[in-house]
Amino acid sequence: MKRSINWDLIETRESIRQSAYDLARSGLCDAWQDVWRALRARFGVDQLAVIFENPLCRLDIDQRCYRARNPGKVARDVQSDLDAIRHRASPMAMPTKPAALNGHKRRTERLASRIETLLADGSECTAVELAERLGTSRNEILIAAREMLAEGTLQVARYIASSRGGRGARVFVRAGATASQGGTSGLHAPWPQADPVIADAFNAIARPR
Repeated sequence: MKRSINWDLIETRESIRQSAYDLARSGLCDAWQDVWRALRARFGVDQLAVIFENPLCRLDIDQRCYRARNPGKVARDVQSDLDAIRHRASPMAMPTKPAALNGHKRRTERLASRIETLLADGSECTAVELAERLGTSRNEILIAAREMLAEGTLQVARYIASSRGGRGARVFVRAGATASQGGTSGLHAPWPQADPVIADAFNAIARPR
């Protein structure tokens, strides 16, 4: 008997992968755990587990996060960076405290709503500026920004080069707003293509079982 293809399931998996890559490339996530927590606002635990339980997936997302947060260092010494990423690739451990997760989610949702309101006029702000104007910490802003990026309600408009030559600050804008053209050019580094072995593993995951 021929098995039918569950196209909805395949589409959901692909949506999770693409959203995970977007979050990793944003430079706001340290590792796959941050990406998982951000995507938890849109997808269920079972849906995320299908992708994130694969160690190759977690390794690929860790690599993308690391490259986004350390572009200069990766360019200078790719091999040592990959060794560090492999060392950090840890076994999957999902959060197990629903009450704590729900409380964190509610706080993040309230902060995200305040950010949306603040940026409703099309203005652009860095995480530090948002923290100062909303009376909270930069880390809380970044956590909310991760989930807003995953939901598509926020985007990175441009980057401000650091005077010390390090990683520049990201300027956030509400999704749909026109991004400013006054940012410094040449700050976006091209992202490397995924390893063929990892790509083949993802294709295998997407096939119906």
